[in-house]
Amino acid sequence: MTNPLRIGILGCGDFFRGQSRQMKNNDQLIVASLFDPDTERAKQYAEELGGTVAESADAILDDPNIDLVCLFVPPWIRVDLVEKAAATGKHIITTKPLGADSETCTRMCNAVEKAGVTCGVLYSRSGDAFAEALKNLFEGGEYGQLALYKQDWIHHYPQWNDWATDPVKNGGPFMDAMIHNMNLASYLMGRPATTCTYFSDTHVHDDIACRDTESMKLDFEGNGSAHLFITWAADLAVHSTNGNDREHIDQCFMVTDQGWHVTTSWEDGAHIRLSRRGEVVTVPVETGTLAHIYDETIAYINGTAPWPRRLVPVQEAANDIILLRTVEQHIGERVTV
Repeated sequence: MTNPLRIGILGCGDFFRGQSRQMKNNDQLIVASLFDPDTERAKQYAEELGGTVAESADAILDDPNIDLVCLFVPPWIRVDLVEKAAATGKHIITTKPLGADSETCTRMCNAVEKAGVTCGVLYSRSGDAFAEALKNLFEGGEYGQLALYKQDWIHHYPQWNDWATDPVKNGGPFMDAMIHNMNLASYLMGRPATTCTYFSDTHVHDDIACRDTESMKLDFEGNGSAHLFITWAADLAVHSTNGNDREHIDQCFMVTDQGWHVTTSWEDGAHIRLSRRGEVVTVPVETGTLAHIYDETIAYINGTAPWPRRLVPVQEAANDIILLRTVEQHIGERVTV
């Protein structure tokens, strides 16, 4: 058994709330130190996970005893932290969106490549048993490959920070949330994207800096397309402004090139439902069988396992941002990817 990795946490906000569950009582890692501008928040997690509260981000990045840093910070402040972490030889786990613009994403990729460290980006697919079950289903070929991915998201705009609706610091609803499904659709298609058409509108909320509604048609080799729509226009419920606790409406279906209609459901147990010409096939999904993404990442760093395919490589995450920032400049035009 290899020695556990010592981890430093930068950012103990809403995203870390979910990640901390995977770190608790995990013998593959040791939480060595934590930093957050809100010291009380960092203290809370230090008591729960162990480790000490650092006085600054630099205190963690300069610590030679820390092997891996988790940068759970807003996208617009991430680039300098990634560059310094990479320069000190630390592996990196962070979250989407990787950066606020193409330039900073390229800088992060260059820093990681130059240092030869691992850098993975967490998307919703990273902990989603449905995503892995769908990937296996389409790769198996029995029902054909994915031809059409259609997803609509409706929820209220974020009210728990002052940057999510800033077009420069984050970018609006697509960058903030639908980027998850853009990446997932590409993952499930399993073939390169070719062209992209993007639309952006404001229907209700002209008091926020970004557009409240965005959509995209992303085309792939082999006659595949993803139709992605997200709106913050509807004033749905916000249960708490202390974190991402808002009403969420998700409408999604897929179609394979053999004509199977594919959906997922938790009703009567987690499963994938396929239907064609009146025939219905149900594929159970084991939601508790995924290894923790940190265990898989640590195994890769230690050289005992391949790259965990649920963890998005930094260059792929950068490409997502580069695509979004490019098509934003060509609204309604079909752009070559």
